[in-house]
Amino acid sequence: MLQTSCTFEVDWSDCDPATIVYNPNFYDWMERGVNAILDAAGYGIRSVMTRDPDFRGVPLVNAAATFHAPARFGDTLVRHSAITRLGRSSLDFEHRFYLADKLIVEASQTRVWSAVDPNDRDRIRSIPIPETVRAAFEAEKTVEIRTVREG
Repeated sequence: MLQTSCTFEVDWSDCDPATIVYNPNFYDWMERGVNAILDAAGYGIRSVMTRDPDFRGVPLVNAAATFHAPARFGDTLVRHSAITRLGRSSLDFEHRFYLADKLIVEASQTRVWSAVDPNDRDRIRSIPIPETVRAAFEAEKTVEIRTVREG
């Protein structure tokens, strides 16, 4: 399935005073990984919302992460993000962060394809992933991204 690989440098603002990355920043970088996959598939949040004003993105419904080793200010990290499962309306993502060749964080997320609930416009509900989107997600390709700074 579709995956992305992003190389980026840890900034001072990502760290605590001991120069170690504050772990919640990995969740922000995972969100960027999800967005990179959606963009690589041609179904970025902004473009889908422009075509379908009721679309509400892919809200996070479950997440887990294991932190094996710290990252520090100035480190160059590589984030590999991939779709690992496509359900009717849900999809699973895997994120792995490497420092050189060492796996330092591995994480998983479950998200749902969502839209405004037609019965209550203040709520959202899951909807089936469109077949065209599903086909784009099932592509066997890796998109590589290199940045000096994520963000």
